[in-house]
Amino acid sequence: MSGAPFNRCAECNEVITNPLCSGCLAPKMRLLVEEHDEILAQKIEGAHIDGDTVCIQCGERMGLCAHCFSKDIHEFLQQENPALAREFASQFDFDLRQKLADFA
Repeated sequence: MSGAPFNRCAECNEVITNPLCSGCLAPKMRLLVEEHDEILAQKIEGAHIDGDTVCIQCGERMGLCAHCFSKDIHEFLQQENPALAREFASQFDFDLRQKLADFA
């Protein structure tokens, strides 16, 4: 049985099973990127998309899954610094490496 439509990601339309909002993920992602490139790190920001899922860390309502937010940041890093993008994928996986392998 699939989840209710209001619990789906606005980007991929999958049920949000790992409810961490981009506002909580972005600072952690910035810390990792900052170790390698301070300028790129400054460009990583959360993307608030309202939804009916509640972030388990901050309690904000969210509509973008952790996988899609990680994928978006990974694609940005892939364009700017491919080696850093690989490191990022190993730290913020959310099934990202599996999906990337499916496209290889």
